[in-house]
Amino acid sequence: MNFYEASVKFKQLKTKEVNETRSLFAPADEKDKKYYLREAFEGVNRNLGVRCDENEAYSIFFWHAEKGKANIIFSIDMKLAGIDDAVSYIKSYMEENYDITDICFSDINEITTNRFHQLGEKGDINGLIRRFRSDESEMGLDYRDNPQYQIREDIIPCGDLTLEEAIKESKKFMADTSFTQELERIYSDENEKKYYGNPVHYRITASNMDSAIDMAMLLAHALKVNNRLEGSRVNKINEIRECCYNEDDFTNMFENARGNIVLFDLSGSSEDHGNYASAYEDVVEYMSKLIGKNHVRTLCIFVENTNHPGFADIFLTKVAEEIDIIDLNEGNGDREAAINYIENIAKSNNYELSKEEIEAILPEKKLFTVGETYEIYNKWFKNGLRNKIYKSYKYCTCMEVKKEEKKSKPYDELQKMIGLNEIKEVVDEIIDSARIQKMRSNMGMDSYKTSLHMVFTGNPGSAKTTVARLITQIFTKEGILRTGKYVECGRADLVGRYVGWTAKTVRSKFREAKGGILFIDEAYSLVDDSNSFGDEAINTIVQEMENHRDDVIVIFAGYPNKMKDFLDKNEGLRSRIAFHLDFPDYNADELVGIIKLMAEQKGYKLNKEIESRCHDIFDMAVRQKEFGNGRYARNLLEQAIIAQSRRITKEYKGKKITRKALTTLKVEDFEVNAAENLQKETMNRIGFAV
Repeated sequence: MNFYEASVKFKQLKTKEVNETRSLFAPADEKDKKYYLREAFEGVNRNLGVRCDENEAYSIFFWHAEKGKANIIFSIDMKLAGIDDAVSYIKSYMEENYDITDICFSDINEITTNRFHQLGEKGDINGLIRRFRSDESEMGLDYRDNPQYQIREDIIPCGDLTLEEAIKESKKFMADTSFTQELERIYSDENEKKYYGNPVHYRITASNMDSAIDMAMLLAHALKVNNRLEGSRVNKINEIRECCYNEDDFTNMFENARGNIVLFDLSGSSEDHGNYASAYEDVVEYMSKLIGKNHVRTLCIFVENTNHPGFADIFLTKVAEEIDIIDLNEGNGDREAAINYIENIAKSNNYELSKEEIEAILPEKKLFTVGETYEIYNKWFKNGLRNKIYKSYKYCTCMEVKKEEKKSKPYDELQKMIGLNEIKEVVDEIIDSARIQKMRSNMGMDSYKTSLHMVFTGNPGSAKTTVARLITQIFTKEGILRTGKYVECGRADLVGRYVGWTAKTVRSKFREAKGGILFIDEAYSLVDDSNSFGDEAINTIVQEMENHRDDVIVIFAGYPNKMKDFLDKNEGLRSRIAFHLDFPDYNADELVGIIKLMAEQKGYKLNKEIESRCHDIFDMAVRQKEFGNGRYARNLLEQAIIAQSRRITKEYKGKKITRKALTTLKVEDFEVNAAENLQKETMNRIGFAV
């Protein structure tokens, strides 16, 4: 869908009698000519509007009118018609239905949907268009204010651009050879110079979004002049949140971008999710299906920010199954190229920087990446505003913030967990080893990467999954993991239903977890006697553990006894696992500590009386087989909170509830289903004689 604005001039058709329903000129004796024209064109818009032709190719609105001229906005479904067809349709319609002649269009420009919205709103205010927002909604254009993502639209620069000019322009931002090679492919005489669809899409890998946008806009300009695009809009999508799935607004945006470009910033939301692999699973599934459906007509550019990769890897791994993607990398250059680049950035921001000034701010080195060069300029810009532009601030003293080195939050969270002393020691050992290896590397000494594959054994609720997630975050912050991705899976995610599917599925999971941790829960379920493909999955896992030895840590988890059978299934499996960690069942004292910690995290405090009652409950619980460990403690607390809510509602009966009441739990709140059922089970197990 493309959107346009234009000016229209016309003359009055001389007729014997004036027909007011066909007139777009105010009679000579009309006192309020503006009102007359407004009413006349409001009538025109009633007859035009959304998908007004029989093929539903055009939506047409007049938003401003004067004597003999008007301003118009319109959209075209480019699958059904082109710009000349639209102009011809409007002319024919106006001549057939109104007493005007010599209709002339000028200043026809393609516009963004935001500009389309602004002019339509003006038409609504001017009284020419009624309820324009309803028209926008019918057209599927009310997608700009959705909180699940941010969108900004730009128009590709118009004008010719030769291959030589494009390559010269790319050198200004030190483009990589992968970029110049793609420019040569776009301009190749082997290609048809007509739009049929998109043979490929693009991934731009850069350490700075500004440089990525520079690359994308030049790429878009080259595609446009070679007739590889129908339209000129670039829809830049960023701040994609983890709840952005199955969004009608996003679907409408994507489908309205047919013939144009959608640029995805895959950094995700600026909020610290900690775990993109699991948080964005639904987003990846939803968007990959949308792209698969529309990729022929909608060109996609995916931007991966190396400083904040977000959900790029899992997304691109999935999308690459649907479409062909060409990699375009951020470039680098020598000292002279870096100087020219900074000079161009400064000029684009209306600043003058001499080569001598740039030389002074460049560090002593020969090679610079685009990201480094941007950072150097940004640092100068911050100081230059005070020292060169707003000089009165040159000598003022600004607030200084003393930064204290803090341990990572996930590390602290692991340390606060009850028990798990062996696990905590192993994590410290791995962190210390990684730091020493880094020091050796910095000193030019030999360094090596040890295998960190693990087995977690323990009963349900013993915190295996929680620890795996925390380890992922800790190792990422310590630089042990590159991306911090955490991929959790079980038998159903690894074993295919048909011959040949299992190995492919396992390899896909390893690719998805690249740079992070692959957590295989209930791994023993892969061992069976049904000859179903479990053996194939285990053999492929062993092979991929070796192939991805340096970039994926595999953690197997399951019940202690059953995991022994799993490890015995393949000779190479046990030898590749460095750490065998046991998660013992918690005792009553530890469970009291766990429920206190959980309550504190939720804003509640437990008094000594409650602690004593919980200890009694847990003392019965630990005697049960597979009682649930920490999961049982969580269920008990959650049921107590529900009971507290019921108690408070009855006690206050419409009165103002205090903060203290909301954060105070009582012993009676813990007389809940989780405790009562446990007591009944214990009594039944002991037995009574009648």
